[in-house]
Amino acid sequence: MAKKITIVLTIPQPLRSKLISEIKVLHKKYGKDCQSHYPNDGKYRDIPHITLFEMGPCYKNMKKIESKLSVIAKKHKKLKIKSKRLVLFNGRGLKHLVIEIKNTKQIQELHNEIVKELIPLSKKVNEYILEKYEPHSSKIINMPKTIASQVKKDAKITEFEFFANEIGIKVRQENTYCKIEKRLKLK
Repeated sequence: MAKKITIVLTIPQPLRSKLISEIKVLHKKYGKDCQSHYPNDGKYRDIPHITLFEMGPCYKNMKKIESKLSVIAKKHKKLKIKSKRLVLFNGRGLKHLVIEIKNTKQIQELHNEIVKELIPLSKKVNEYILEKYEPHSSKIINMPKTIASQVKKDAKITEFEFFANEIGIKVRQENTYCKIEKRLKLK
């Protein structure tokens, strides 16, 4: 099966471990009720991150993607990330629990440059790009509406703040765990 690429801002320790712990609990309790393209066995297979650009199954372009991102990373300074609030939003009739991130001029400029440079290498064009970009960190997605409010009540981490100092190339192969395959330091 094709490997899928997402360009992300990585979340540093110790916040990443705290998010993983909480998300694993949510997935264990509610994951079987979610509708996903991935196994619904209650296991968390992703990595906490902030999506910059979802590219789809374009792993064959990895070397070009990495090359372009290394140039972009050298032009951008580390970014202050500040959450806004924990929210439930609709997506294809299902609910997603996410922490919205305050969009700053610097985050938007990084996103715009990544999209501009990498869209020719992408196999998926998400509707949430450029002026529609809304940075967020997902906790649990594709939930039926019937459990969404309870899942939100069970979430403990609702706010955070940190400096993002690297862009990651997140890779997922169907039915397996995600990993950050490449990390590129912001200047």
